[in-house]
Amino acid sequence: MHSLNELATALEQPSKPFSQWQPQHCGELPIIINQQGEWLYGGSKITRIAMVKLFASVLCKEQDTFYLKTPIEKIAITVHDAPFIIVNWRFEMTEQGQVLCCVDNLQRTWLVTCEQPLVVQNYQGNDVPYLQLPYGCSARVSRSVFYQWAEIAQADKQGYFIQSAGQRFYLNV
Repeated sequence: MHSLNELATALEQPSKPFSQWQPQHCGELPIIINQQGEWLYGGSKITRIAMVKLFASVLCKEQDTFYLKTPIEKIAITVHDAPFIIVNWRFEMTEQGQVLCCVDNLQRTWLVTCEQPLVVQNYQGNDVPYLQLPYGCSARVSRSVFYQWAEIAQADKQGYFIQSAGQRFYLNV
């Protein structure tokens, strides 16, 4: 059995020191991440998953703008909603208890913790959970995952919740 920190470290992508990088803003690229989490360049879908994962590894949000940020340049891109979508999930047992592991549309695994909480936001007129990710990014929980969670959610006076890492994360506002 692993500790929560060991599991998080094992799942973590190579960390980028975004706060130390202070590049010049170099304009905008015609890259769009649409509402389905697809990456488009000049209107054409980027089909090479390795390229999308590379771009995703340097994606950050500062103020209300998404950037691809490296030590030497910072280029704005357009994101229609959240840059990623939670498409699968599982529970893992840790020394701190059961933790919810979410898999995004790029097959990366994220833990639901106080540092990466689920928050409910409005999406197309509905309240939908989003997983808050590092560097200002987020992942919208897909409808199928939300329905799966609804089947196992517990309830209290505040509403329906999923428990992860000893915390309650509510699925409603």
